[in-house]
Amino acid sequence: MITNKFELEKCEDKIPYSIIHNPIPLEMGPDLSRAIEYLLWYVPDISSIQSKDNEMVSNYLYDEFTFEEIARYMNIGDKDVLFTENIPKEIEDFYKGSICPHEQKLVITRGQSETKTSSTLRHIRNAIAHGSFTVVENLLIGFDYKVNQSGKEECKAIFKIKPENLLKALENLDTELTTEKLVKRALENCGYKVEHWTVSEDAERDFDLSAQKDGRRYAIEIRKSGSEFNTKDNFLDHLHIEKLVSLFEGLSRVNPILIINEGLLSEFSKDYLLDHSVIIMDPKNIKKLLAGRDILGEIVRDNRIKKVKKNED
Repeated sequence: MITNKFELEKCEDKIPYSIIHNPIPLEMGPDLSRAIEYLLWYVPDISSIQSKDNEMVSNYLYDEFTFEEIARYMNIGDKDVLFTENIPKEIEDFYKGSICPHEQKLVITRGQSETKTSSTLRHIRNAIAHGSFTVVENLLIGFDYKVNQSGKEECKAIFKIKPENLLKALENLDTELTTEKLVKRALENCGYKVEHWTVSEDAERDFDLSAQKDGRRYAIEIRKSGSEFNTKDNFLDHLHIEKLVSLFEGLSRVNPILIINEGLLSEFSKDYLLDHSVIIMDPKNIKKLLAGRDILGEIVRDNRIKKVKKNED
C-alpha cells in the first residue's frame, strides 16, 4: 500500500539539466514517444476525444487498488510517492536544475474528488502538453504549474519516471487492470479461492469468476454500463436480468452473485434478483472485502437467518 512515506534522494552525483529542450526537437526514443502519445490522447478519463471512460481510474472506491497496480507496473514504492495539498518550495527546488539519475519519484497534488491515478495522469499530461518536461539519461522529468488567483505560478506536480515503466502501466489500464482482477483480489483478501469459471459440460453457463470458501461455491457475474443498459434511465434492462437469472438457475449447490453498482438496478429488478436468491454486491461491498472484512460471508449468514425465520413464520 502507498502510505506517503516519501523520502528525498540522498544522492552525491546529481546530474544538472535544463527544462529547455536542446536540441529542438527533443530526441526521444520509441518508448518515450509512445508514452507521450498515450498521455496526450488515449489515457482514460482525460479531456481528449480519443479518451475512454474507465471506472478503475475514476471510481474513488477503487482508488487504492488501481494506484497500487499502476505503481507496481512503474516499479515505484512508498518512498517514491508523495500526495500532498501543497508542494513545499524546498522539494520543488530540490528537483529544479539537477536530479539524481537512480530513483523515480512522483510528487502530486490532487483535487478533492480526484483519484490518485487520474490526478497523476492529469498532471503528467499537463506538463507534457505545456512543454514543461525534458529527458535526463533514461528519466522523464517534468513539472506541472498553475497560475493562482494572485497571478503567481504554483507547482502542482513533479515527476521523475522511466518512460518504459510508464508505458507499461498505461498499456495495462484497459487490459490487465480490470474489475475482474479487483474482485479477485478483494475476495482473496478474505480467504476465498478464486478462479475463472470453467464448466466444460455446460458451455452456456459462462460466468466471470468462481469462488470457494468454507465449503460454499459461488458463481460471480460482473456488470458495468454497456449495451445491455436501458439508455433512457441507465438501468440494466430487466430482460437482461431475467436472462442472467435463467443462467444461474439449475446450478447445483452454487450461490449466484451479481456485482453491480446498485444505482444501475431498478427496484423491480432488485426484488426479482433477491426473489431468485441472487446476492447483489456493489462497489462498497468490494471495498470492504479489500479491507479484509468478509461482507460476502455476512450476507450469506444474514440471508440464511432470514430464510429460517421466514420458514418458522
